[in-house]
Amino acid sequence: MKYGIVHALLPGYEISMRQIVKNLQILSVYGLITAVLLISTPASAVVVEHLYEAEIAVSDQTRKTRHEVFKKAFQQTLIKVVGSSRILGNPMIDDARDKVLKYISQFRYRDLPEGFVQPVAAENVEAAAVYTNMLWIKFDVPAINALLSSSQLPVWGRQRPETLVWIAVRDGAQRYVLKRRDISPIKDEIEKAARLRGLPILWPEYDDEDRSRLSFVDLWGGFWDNILTVSRRYDKESMLVGRYFWAGNEWQVKWDLLGDKHQQYWQINSRDLDLLSSAGIDNASDKISPRYALFLRESSGGNFYLDVHGISNTDRYATITTYLRGLSPIKDLNVSEVSAQGMRFKIDAQGSVDDVKRLIALGSLLKPVNVQVTTQHPLQGDVVLAYELR
Repeated sequence: MKYGIVHALLPGYEISMRQIVKNLQILSVYGLITAVLLISTPASAVVVEHLYEAEIAVSDQTRKTRHEVFKKAFQQTLIKVVGSSRILGNPMIDDARDKVLKYISQFRYRDLPEGFVQPVAAENVEAAAVYTNMLWIKFDVPAINALLSSSQLPVWGRQRPETLVWIAVRDGAQRYVLKRRDISPIKDEIEKAARLRGLPILWPEYDDEDRSRLSFVDLWGGFWDNILTVSRRYDKESMLVGRYFWAGNEWQVKWDLLGDKHQQYWQINSRDLDLLSSAGIDNASDKISPRYALFLRESSGGNFYLDVHGISNTDRYATITTYLRGLSPIKDLNVSEVSAQGMRFKIDAQGSVDDVKRLIALGSLLKPVNVQVTTQHPLQGDVVLAYELR
């Protein structure tokens, strides 16, 4: 059924964009969203799903345990939605956490995933907890957004840029660079931390092409000319470099984040790979998110129009609508008019026009143009932003 919706729009012969829009308009809301999500999104960004959900292992199903997990999931989810740990210590967030039930829309218990590893008891602790289930929680999106707005905290939308991750490991006599196809506990912990923070990451191929221009020594020594030259292949706005060194009794990790023409550095020592990886991802997310997260202001939004030149088929239509819906200031959009040049969208926003323009400028899918799409009903006095596909 899901694929049937898309195939119905692609009958094997040319149809006009006006007919495409007519077909799309008769689909149900669920069907339209399904059709859009089946099409790949632009390579410059990733749509992060399940931002307002959390899943945590529990040792029992008592009310006391459930309520404690609700509060933990609430904090975890807010950090993911904001993109930053700045929520910690906010009095309004602390107060809301004590009233967490009003923010929950659904929850259920699930079986532990296959291969789930029970925790090992820490030193000076007789036994570790034994987990029996996963507790899945879905939070109420409007309620969470309203809380963040009243707490003067921003929201980082679903459309998030990928961060390229370079990891060099020196473990005794072993020296290696982690790549996309590797299986590694360090890599597993970094990916787990990235999922918790809603930070999309990309591992390098580190194939013959990469290795011919970038060695382990280059990464370890911070030879940035070589690192940057090879990284251009992946076309990402941010790059996280980690150097893991086993010092005999603990790991020492040096992190560098390069993005927005700024380089930031931090270091952490620990025996715990989970802690080390979280420190890298958490700091990276805290530093990346302010560029994209926006303060939701209901009173400063409203309606305006956005023209996109060059939408000539359903694939491009789906790509554009998926992209625009992922921008946090945009609450909703609808096709207003279609012409041979492209489409005009009516935008319902809770952020300002400048917010939308700033986020689009940070991406690589659209570039501004000075000419509006020619339509049958020219607009007088309304705000119209005009773009074309890159």
